Amino acid sequence: MRQILVEINRNAPAADQLADIQKAYGTGKYKNILFHIFSGIADEEWLVQLAQTIEQCFGTKHIVGTMSAGEIKDGMMIEPGVLVSAILFERSEISILRIDGVKGREIEIGKQLKEALDAVPDLKAAELLFPGTETDTEHMYAEISRCRKEIEIFGGYPGGHKLNSPEHFIFDGTGAMYNTMLVITYAGKDLHFDMDKSIGWISLGMPFKVTKAEGKHLIELDGKPAAEAYEKFLQIDRKKHNNAEEAFEFPLMAVQNGEERLRSVVHIEEDGSFWLHGFVKEGMNIYLTYGDPTNIVGIVNERLEAMRRFKPQAIFLYSCVVRKTFWEDFVDMEMKPFAKLCSTCGFHTWGEILRNSRTGELDENNITMLSIGMREGDAPAEELPEVRVDDTVLQGQASVLRRLTRLVSTTMEELQKAHSRLTYLAEHDALTGIYNRGKMEHLIENALRKGGTSSLVMIDLDFFKHVNDTHGHDVGDSVLCELTGIFQSAVQGYTGAQIGRWGGEEFFILLPEVDEQKAEAFAETLRRTVDAHVFPTVGHLTISQGVITVHNYQERKRVYIQVDDALYKAKEAGRNRVEQAPSLFEGE
Repeated sequence: MRQILVEINRNAPAADQLADIQKAYGTGKYKNILFHIFSGIADEEWLVQLAQTIEQCFGTKHIVGTMSAGEIKDGMMIEPGVLVSAILFERSEISILRIDGVKGREIEIGKQLKEALDAVPDLKAAELLFPGTETDTEHMYAEISRCRKEIEIFGGYPGGHKLNSPEHFIFDGTGAMYNTMLVITYAGKDLHFDMDKSIGWISLGMPFKVTKAEGKHLIELDGKPAAEAYEKFLQIDRKKHNNAEEAFEFPLMAVQNGEERLRSVVHIEEDGSFWLHGFVKEGMNIYLTYGDPTNIVGIVNERLEAMRRFKPQAIFLYSCVVRKTFWEDFVDMEMKPFAKLCSTCGFHTWGEILRNSRTGELDENNITMLSIGMREGDAPAEELPEVRVDDTVLQGQASVLRRLTRLVSTTMEELQKAHSRLTYLAEHDALTGIYNRGKMEHLIENALRKGGTSSLVMIDLDFFKHVNDTHGHDVGDSVLCELTGIFQSAVQGYTGAQIGRWGGEEFFILLPEVDEQKAEAFAETLRRTVDAHVFPTVGHLTISQGVITVHNYQERKRVYIQVDDALYKAKEAGRNRVEQAPSLFEGE
């Protein structure tokens, strides 16, 4: 495999400028050739002619072109122009699938593409190029994600150099396309890929909850217009004409099932809703974020080391336009080291596509830099040089920014630790470490609202006042802690069981999905365990218990009254016993 890059001069014949590629391809060493054209010039007619010239010179239709927000040649962004990449394959098979009329047919397209990918023998990777910013990608990607998990998928969205530019098109020798997807498949038994994303943006403050959203339209956070978050914390006025530009460098981080996806703001409506470069879902947690140069550099360095070990023969960098805006004069800094490993090219995108190798889910990303390494055959024995980002070029304001972001990052870490500690203290009993009454009430309410069957065990330590009066409160505290340990051992094996201190010597145990017979058996076993236990200094102690089983939803207050009555009956009947309240059913 070999990659050759040519920066095209519009004022000279294109065929002459492709001579080095023709010479290499003409040796007969290579089986297939694939062309990418990355263009910052929105001249559709000329770009189509360029693609046609390549087709005529090389006798191939393996040509894909995309509008670019920045063309990357050997790790450096060239002036807005046209960059041609030719990858020559010795043994691998390349094909290009064209899918027209994507908008409005996303689910159908997703199913079609899933079947097409599964049908390609020895398929290692697929590349998607299409105007994704204007497409319902959520449902389409869900369908594509069902293809064979070992297939790597990557890609990018076209767009011009300027914010809100209208040039979101791809092209080939047939013309420019605004509603079409070009899919490049890479297949071969000894073809290898290594790809990942680099981010580096850090979350700010506490999360907001998405309470209303429709695809890429974020309407409400925490029940309020989404723009209020930017107005309150960043003083970005929704009514200003350049509000989206001000919000661009402070994207949102959407978190779902542990996966983080950045979302940049395209437009802020006067009603306070956002249009995003990427979909969000109701129920997601959303954070404001900021770019930390130190963190970004560290993450890119980790990626460089992984790529060095992979030993690529060609590299694509697909980097978000927001990263270009963030770095400004230092935009090349994080990209140049890749070119020290091998030939490197790519473009600044309006959205990045990468399949999650762990889950198989196809993700839509913003503010990431995708690095895609490829190689035919086994990795050579010779080691590649160690490369790292040289961030010493950060001077002046950029250096100040780096220190300020580090200050913010450190402060946020300390605040989050303090918040976590306060949250823990607010939910846990200070003496025993188990949940307190407030947290238990919340857990019980959730279990009752969920429906189904749940059992509650209310426990009172018999004659505990006598322990405190005779041996002192320190001994009494030790007894309560030791008793807690007995409870914790008892609930092992009961899925979702929760223990809380109700107050003083009273405790509650919640047993989800446990019926009447099992709840009574649990309580009786617990009673015997405590009765047989010898507490230091004190000796033997006993507990009284009230048990109730609830089927489907019941008012929490009614449940408490009945289980408390059962506990009272147990104590009145002589203590050291279990009393079961009548079960509660919905509608009673």
